[in-house]
Amino acid sequence: MSINLAEKASAKLSESFTLSSCTEGLFSQKYDWTGVATVKVYTLDNLQLNDYQRSATQNRFGVLEELGDTVQEMTVSQDKSFNGAIDKGNNTSQLMLKAAARVLKQNIRAVIIPELDKYRLLQLSAHAGHKEYSQTLSKSDAIEKIMKANAKLSNENVPLSGRVLFIGSTEAIKLKLADQAIALEKTGEQALVHGVCGLIDGAQIRIVPDSYMPTGCLFIIAAKGAAVAPKKLETYRILKDHPDVDGHVIQGRIMHDCFVLKAKEKGVYAAFSGPAA
Repeated sequence: MSINLAEKASAKLSESFTLSSCTEGLFSQKYDWTGVATVKVYTLDNLQLNDYQRSATQNRFGVLEELGDTVQEMTVSQDKSFNGAIDKGNNTSQLMLKAAARVLKQNIRAVIIPELDKYRLLQLSAHAGHKEYSQTLSKSDAIEKIMKANAKLSNENVPLSGRVLFIGSTEAIKLKLADQAIALEKTGEQALVHGVCGLIDGAQIRIVPDSYMPTGCLFIIAAKGAAVAPKKLETYRILKDHPDVDGHVIQGRIMHDCFVLKAKEKGVYAAFSGPAA
């Protein structure tokens, strides 16, 4: 890594472009990983529905069955960190532009948040209850295919509210050029695609950088609460008296993960351009 010493520099840093998280607010908050690495989630099985037998001498409600359950174990696996130094000599030569707090804030926005979003989208696509392969999108059929995908969730009794569509920037162009979207704009109604403001069939659209989408994944539809994304540990600190650095040391650590709940996996759909692995 190079250190650029300024002969004459602006009094302001030119910070890199960053994005807010595109996945926050989607996940269930019912489970707590505080003090533990693994959480077990129990889901009660449904009881069989019978015909009530009025004339039977016993078991009028049907044969008595023991209520069963299924269990899902979720263990946080991601443990990420960063560790950087701001040497006092270099910092002085750069007109004191490297304010440690500012560097820490930018690293959270430019490194940590994208890491979380990419990993969460990867897990959603990998563990979706609905997966379709060898799919394509065009401006003539993109909206129809997304609506059909959305219908798969509805047919599993997934609530209409709280659904989110994740789609890469390049694939989203086909939505923006779709005849249906253009027609809505011409009539003055809400356009189908305006970042997170747009809706398709009730699902909020979140257009993300192509690099955020898993390899070969065209789009993901996820219902709110179908997955959990624990952040078990978050540590961000600035050390002023590090024994090996005359200056400041910036450190960060986050333990996180993302799990699609088995009982709600049908609330997640993923379309892929390639064949099933």
